[in-house]
Amino acid sequence: MNRLRIVAILMLAMILAACGGAAQPEAPTAEPQATEPTEALAQEPTEAAEPAAEPTAEPQTEEATEEVADDGPVMGGSVTRALTSEPTSLDPAGPTGSGQNILMPYIYDTLVVRDANGKVYPSLAEDWEISDDGTEITFNLQEGILFHDGTPLNAEAIAFSYARFQEPDNKSPLSATFRDATIEAVDELTVKFTFPKASAAIFSALTKPYAGIASPTAVEEYGEEFGQNPVGSGPFKLASWDAGVAITLERNEDYVWGPTLVENQGAPYIDQAVFKVVPDAATQIAALQAGEVDVIFVNNPEQVLDLQQDENIQLIETYLNSLIFLAFNNQKSPFDDVLVRRALSHAIDKSVIVQAALNGVGTEAWSFMTTTLPGYDPTLEELSLGYDPEQAQALLAEAGFTQDADGMQTKDGEPLSGVLLTSTRAPNQIIAEIIQSQFKDIGVAMEIQQLDAPTAMQTAGQGEFDFWLWRYDWDDPEILSIKFASARAGSSNRSFYNNPDVDALLEQAAVEMDPDARAQLYVEAQKLIMADAPWQPLYEPKNFLAVNNRVQGVVIGSMGRMMLNDAQIVE
Repeated sequence: MNRLRIVAILMLAMILAACGGAAQPEAPTAEPQATEPTEALAQEPTEAAEPAAEPTAEPQTEEATEEVADDGPVMGGSVTRALTSEPTSLDPAGPTGSGQNILMPYIYDTLVVRDANGKVYPSLAEDWEISDDGTEITFNLQEGILFHDGTPLNAEAIAFSYARFQEPDNKSPLSATFRDATIEAVDELTVKFTFPKASAAIFSALTKPYAGIASPTAVEEYGEEFGQNPVGSGPFKLASWDAGVAITLERNEDYVWGPTLVENQGAPYIDQAVFKVVPDAATQIAALQAGEVDVIFVNNPEQVLDLQQDENIQLIETYLNSLIFLAFNNQKSPFDDVLVRRALSHAIDKSVIVQAALNGVGTEAWSFMTTTLPGYDPTLEELSLGYDPEQAQALLAEAGFTQDADGMQTKDGEPLSGVLLTSTRAPNQIIAEIIQSQFKDIGVAMEIQQLDAPTAMQTAGQGEFDFWLWRYDWDDPEILSIKFASARAGSSNRSFYNNPDVDALLEQAAVEMDPDARAQLYVEAQKLIMADAPWQPLYEPKNFLAVNNRVQGVVIGSMGRMMLNDAQIVE
């Protein structure tokens, strides 16, 4: 097949292929991986910039609004970003952990990269070909790329990095994606991937930070300590790591192979990027306003409103494909009855949640797919279960419930009640209390249980809940498979939803390489899911990077990642 034709087709297809995680030919065992929430709603482990996340209105690649000097770039200086959690390792093939997604894209390059819209651009690979059946992808690499240790980044290095995912004890979120793949160095600058079957989401995996290419020489030299001594080919390299205090990266002077996503494909203009460990969100805000740090992630509505009043700060919206939802335990009575799930969905007034819990900094949601993902279809809104307390009462009556003298719903002498499980992060409590009040209005009692995020996820996976208030951040429509495929019940499908017809559509979509056909399969799946009401989508949050005005030229890439290739310090 003609290479140019294939590349053109693939570039279109890859708008659909969107990180942070386990896009794969086979269903991944890992779910979306955790990022670094500031004051966010507790989320599914994601691969987002820092949410939570990991995509409101169609996102655009964003840059700092003020222009830099016309007489050439301003060289030198340092950009400091606050980190809520310090990573324990910066090995892209290692297990996931907090903060990794933020730092690794500066240290490591990937074969391809994406912008904020999910469009794929060349990076280490200058072009690629895909076979007619979608099972083979051949990448042609740029010449002259060097790792930070001076060794060449070639096809053998690519094959080495991906082979690490295939090691039996590998805990990377990409291990399931590449475990059964064959990666072959055809020649010095050509590497070929062969998969057991086509995967429409494979380019999602290839652009994630965990797909960064590591120096084989450094991996072998440092062994288990490689994660503390990372060596890639990215625009920055490790300068120092003061545990618990800060990680400092310095400009890679040899860098001349930057992606076309940024204007400056050469070495960064700034000298250093410093990542300072500041666990407390309020302390981060104070440090930003005092000029002690230049960048923080913020999605707490009150903090967003406060920073909007600060003339020294620019708020750059980041799109993380985020959705907050209330899931029902679909395998537990009486929530295994679709009439009950639909009734309770009608009892929720999302406008109250957005205004009371978020100060209006959010958008009501009705779809299981965020508005920024392929497969979102606005015409499906007519199938949504909007606020309608009278309809809620009618559906409960149809399900066999009656109201007792106190107005509570009962059936066979048992009251309709349940436990809402969520994490301790804001604004979970106020959202849970609003839902609790709205359920009470139709005669349903609800208890709120808040646990730390890891414990809450474990508890939910064991089915020990009735309602599950959570969040996802994901960059590909495969999120429907991650959340609703019956094979994942008890893992990423914590609602224990099971519909064979939905499974069949999701399996078709996973291998459909035509973008329009794939999107339509997800639309058809959503029609069935909406009728079953395993969740009630609540809202899409707004997420921002708050950046000191002295930092200009920041580009926001996929899943809200801050790219510093073009950044300059303008005092």
